Amino acid sequence: MGDVNEIRLLIRRESESFLQRALHEAKEGGTSYDFESEFAKTRQNRSFLVWGATAATILALGLAAYGVTLVIQHQAATAPVDVQAFTDLNLKDLLDTAKRNENDLGQAKQELANLDYDYNSAVEAAGRAYAAAVESIKARNLPSSQEASETASAAATRDATERRLRASYLPAAAAKRAQIAEVQTKIDKYDQHMMAQAQQQQAVLDNERRLFDMQMKSQSQLYEGQIAELKSARLRDIASLKRQKDELAAALTARYNPVFGDDRSAALLNAWREPSDSAAVPALSPYLGNRGFIDAGTAARLDQSLSDFLYLEGRLRAVPYLNSIPPALARTQNEAVSAIIAYREALAKTVSALQSEDARILELTAAVQSAQDALGQYRWAVSEFLRSSGEAGYVLDPRDASSIVVALNPAVQATDGSAGYVVRGDKVVARLSFYLKGGALRARVEGTGATLKAFDAVLVEAATPAAQPGAQMPGQPPAPAPATGPTPPGTP
Repeated sequence: MGDVNEIRLLIRRESESFLQRALHEAKEGGTSYDFESEFAKTRQNRSFLVWGATAATILALGLAAYGVTLVIQHQAATAPVDVQAFTDLNLKDLLDTAKRNENDLGQAKQELANLDYDYNSAVEAAGRAYAAAVESIKARNLPSSQEASETASAAATRDATERRLRASYLPAAAAKRAQIAEVQTKIDKYDQHMMAQAQQQQAVLDNERRLFDMQMKSQSQLYEGQIAELKSARLRDIASLKRQKDELAAALTARYNPVFGDDRSAALLNAWREPSDSAAVPALSPYLGNRGFIDAGTAARLDQSLSDFLYLEGRLRAVPYLNSIPPALARTQNEAVSAIIAYREALAKTVSALQSEDARILELTAAVQSAQDALGQYRWAVSEFLRSSGEAGYVLDPRDASSIVVALNPAVQATDGSAGYVVRGDKVVARLSFYLKGGALRARVEGTGATLKAFDAVLVEAATPAAQPGAQMPGQPPAPAPATGPTPPGTP
């Protein structure tokens, strides 16, 4: 563009110089140029010389223009061209590309580091969960086989979690490493391809590099600070969550697995150990059913109730409770079974005592029957003696003056409230009043009198028509009243 402007300026100067010379020559001649007159003269002076001169002039001007063009092209071809601006632009693009590649490389490495950190954190979390599970299993005081089984289950859960984390981490990490290698290859390629231009612009690159390094260092410090803060916050969150988990676990444990701290609970649970062999509950004696104390349905319901209690108690004891709950459940079951066994044993002793009483009752019944038979014989003998003697009755047992046992002739009537006399020989020794005691006729002495003796004669005053019949012996049914009236006192 600079050469074209110079050519235009040269043509303009030449034109102005030519016009100035022509104007100066016209002023010095003193005559004006009349175009019409001169044109008219040319009509009369037509010559081929003019045409030839004109043609020669045009040809000369064309050659001159051609020559000038060749000169300009030669100068343009040989003139040094300043391409610094283009070089700067190209170098800027290269620097932008290099910076972009460096940023991509740093970002990819940071993402790979984040993947590694997340993977390691997740593996550590799985390990901590496994350790917590093992501690919880050990704290439950389980049998060795169950503890080993639950520990193996926790280890299998941890291994499955680690396998799942590796399956997710390895492809992502491999892809990220491939991306890092690709970006590094681009960086190496640009470094090799543009080494010469980079060396020529070393000062600029150094300045750019220092500025870039400063920016990268500042940005790296910023990112590292943010990452450190994030890691610190994450560790704080983990610690806080672990503390909250421990507090929640402790609160739930204290709520659903309390420690019975009162004196009676401590006395019942601390020194008590569950028996190695549980005592068998004795069966109910068939005697209870045979005697009607308990029917078969009630006995079956009692046995079923005990079986249901032991089943539910066993299900509760299978739950991994902590603190005072397991020994309390064990003590509860032992106390309940012990109480049932004690009741059954007491019931068995009662049954044994009842069976002994039944045997004694049979013996007494036989003795009573024998006594009743003998008493009937005595009654018959006394009745026959009374009939043959002609007396109204006799005193049998006068030891208790308020409850004298008498024997009356069946033909004599005596009721509750009847009066009578005790006669010894031909003398009345006491006045009697008859009454019923337990269905048997008794007599009591009215007033004072002589001491009565066995087989003293008894007289009974005549009964009214509405009077009830008397009794012959204690417990003997009343007999019909005789037709005769009572024997007066003093009469034998």
